[in-house]
Amino acid sequence: MSTPAALRSGFVTVQRAEELLTDPALTAVVDTVVRSVEGGYRAASAEGSVEFRRVADGFETISETPLSPLRNGRTDDRVTLAAEEAGVSDRLGQHATPHAMESIAQYFDSPHAPDIAILHSPTHRFHSNAGEHGSLGAVQARAPFIAAGAGVVARGVVDEHLRTVDVAPTLAALMGLAPTDGHDGLGTPRSGVRLLVQDGDERSELIDPDDHADHLVVFLWDGVNINTLHEEAAAGRAPNVAALMALGTSYRHGAFAALPTATLANHMTESTGVFPGRSGVLHNTWHDRNRGVDVDLLDLEQMISARDHLRADIETLHEAVHRADPHARTATTYEYGDRGADYSTYALMAQGRPVIDMSEEERRRNRTAEFMGEPKFRSMSVVDAHSMSQACQIWQGHLGALPRFSWFTLNLTDPSGHVAGPASDMARAAIHDSDARMGDVIAEINRSGALDRTAIVVMADHGMQQIADSEPVDLSALLAGNGIDHRMLDDQYVYLS
Repeated sequence: MSTPAALRSGFVTVQRAEELLTDPALTAVVDTVVRSVEGGYRAASAEGSVEFRRVADGFETISETPLSPLRNGRTDDRVTLAAEEAGVSDRLGQHATPHAMESIAQYFDSPHAPDIAILHSPTHRFHSNAGEHGSLGAVQARAPFIAAGAGVVARGVVDEHLRTVDVAPTLAALMGLAPTDGHDGLGTPRSGVRLLVQDGDERSELIDPDDHADHLVVFLWDGVNINTLHEEAAAGRAPNVAALMALGTSYRHGAFAALPTATLANHMTESTGVFPGRSGVLHNTWHDRNRGVDVDLLDLEQMISARDHLRADIETLHEAVHRADPHARTATTYEYGDRGADYSTYALMAQGRPVIDMSEEERRRNRTAEFMGEPKFRSMSVVDAHSMSQACQIWQGHLGALPRFSWFTLNLTDPSGHVAGPASDMARAAIHDSDARMGDVIAEINRSGALDRTAIVVMADHGMQQIADSEPVDLSALLAGNGIDHRMLDDQYVYLS
């Protein structure tokens, strides 16, 4: 049977786009491109390529060149700041890509995935940022994960890792939510899961089987670099993080985010245990093929309603807690994966209802004056002060009962890493301020009398990598100039017409 002309034409177009983007002359701009191919997936760079497919027990390589961009799958790559900074300009392949085949495959499970995703070289500031994330490399994907308190096995700092998709099932297990029958994000039945739809796996080595937390509190520090965080904790400049590391378990190799290693996608993944390509929240931005519109969740009006894109059958942790105990109270501040929460900053904003206010003293507390002249640092300092003020008042009884589950997001670490770099003085100041704000909430939990029965988790949604200074290059113009009719989103995602 012959291949229809339209399909042949589409195949030739995507091949031609890949050839243009992986031209050796563009290696300072484009590291790797990834896409789906018939029967599988492909990652290609100027140096080499690999094609692979999903099989029953994982993934199978179809073809691979010696310098495949996915050839290094180590999870322990660059686990110190010195090692990270020494190889700042390394390409993928030299730079490890843990869980890369799984990460790419789940991404293209989405009906709204682009035809080609461009992973930029660490020598190209395509967003004019000193620090960046979004790619498959370990430094951009690796987020910290620290747990301590009730129900947590205290193992110290361990040379192990998990995935962001494992976070929600593990948190559910920490709270003692009963296992049930469900299915994964593709509909394959799964037994013994904690959430009705679950791609990830709970990390049983973290959980005391004879105990569970009466309360679970999550602090998500957006985009904080794990090596800088650990360094600041070791130096005594993040004392609350250091105390939790000493009391509980910290994964030195981190929690690896799935592609795209970006904010909205992996917040939702950590809130649900479902991969970005299956959750309904593919990225910060994507083209909705069904409606013919671009979604931009970095636009505030759309951001505060991000939950509306989440698949209806998927459970958030808030919904799973309420399924187990309809009388339990849950709360979250400045968090996207908030569906089902009894209190949510973004849900209240979306509904035009008032949120808990803060005092002027709280607004000014725990902020590094040196960087308040930087607009992004200043604005996110205010947001984080408000986030922690709400958290403290929730733990003072604002909901009437203390929350069974609460999730408080701190945003300052992400823009500070973007603006100045992940190990910069500004990024370190963001860590100091975030640590102090988190400490205020922990003190409030202690005053409530519940600290001994509370598990506390500190984590992030992705990592942050230093990017070399460079001039932006218009890849969309390159494609258009060579006759490739397309739509380009976020300078990375190519939708062919």
